[in-house]
Amino acid sequence: LKTQQKYTMKIAALIVSCLVGTVVAAPALVWTSGQRGEVVHSSESIHASTLLSSTVNVPSDKSSLGAVVFLVGRDADGTEAFTRLASSGSLPGVSEKYNSAAAVHHHVSGIASSRAITEEAKAVLDGEAAESRVVEISLSEFNRKLTSLSEEDKPSAASIEDAEGMSKKQHVAQKRSNALAAADIFVVSISSSTDPSLIDSSIVSAIDNAAVKSVVVAGIRSSDEVQHERKLAVRQKNAEWKENKVSRGRSAPQSGRRRLEDNGEDNNDYSSEGVYYVNATPNILAGILFMLMFAFIAIVGFQCMGMIQGQDVYVKKMPLVGREF
Repeated sequence: LKTQQKYTMKIAALIVSCLVGTVVAAPALVWTSGQRGEVVHSSESIHASTLLSSTVNVPSDKSSLGAVVFLVGRDADGTEAFTRLASSGSLPGVSEKYNSAAAVHHHVSGIASSRAITEEAKAVLDGEAAESRVVEISLSEFNRKLTSLSEEDKPSAASIEDAEGMSKKQHVAQKRSNALAAADIFVVSISSSTDPSLIDSSIVSAIDNAAVKSVVVAGIRSSDEVQHERKLAVRQKNAEWKENKVSRGRSAPQSGRRRLEDNGEDNNDYSSEGVYYVNATPNILAGILFMLMFAFIAIVGFQCMGMIQGQDVYVKKMPLVGREF
């Protein structure tokens, strides 16, 4: 009974952490190899690049992985799927591993897509080998990679130049195999329609594997959250631009308006920050109004010309002047 209550408490803790994260952003769970202790809960806003810089490790040998990032995709309606899977109890293995996590971040921004996280990881490494070290893969590819790590005699990747006589499809497969062999940081893109038991077993296998230094599990933020974040970023950028203009002794433009400098003033101090794009400039608006006025005058003129009438009967000899008939 105590074991069942303890297991229920773990699931409840995972559900609460995910539900708290959905208020502001998608949560992220981090496991670090060799680190044991209390779980560190963080409710502060943290960007994905900061999270990756603190979790991505350089492997000591080629047979280990620096980090594995599991990203659960959105549902068909655009909502976050990781919270749904955790709250429904579809990830029992992850719930069991919850107390052994190194950190739980309830507010992680910047998780818009798996491609964006891949680029963030490459930017964190910031080196010539970053392009080859970080690879976005599927769940099935990761499971094959994890199986190959446990093998003692792992076959080396063949060179594409040496593979003569291969078809185009075989060349693509060989190139992909070489990329997986050279990488040590994987961003696993998981579809929301994937079997939850397969997702759960893959995450648990990565956590239990000693060759994996760090494991991050998160969900791609919902479409509404991404749109709100972009709008907030635009507002913050505009506010910073206005503050910079005021600090330079120039008055900030009124809300919802911008000044058009036709004479090219202050070109040396030009900045694209805070620029509002308008649908029509004064010249374009004057042209539109002139076109409407010209069309109105032309229509009235053609109608007046159509009302001009002449005589209906034509004769060869006109009546004499002064004669009455």
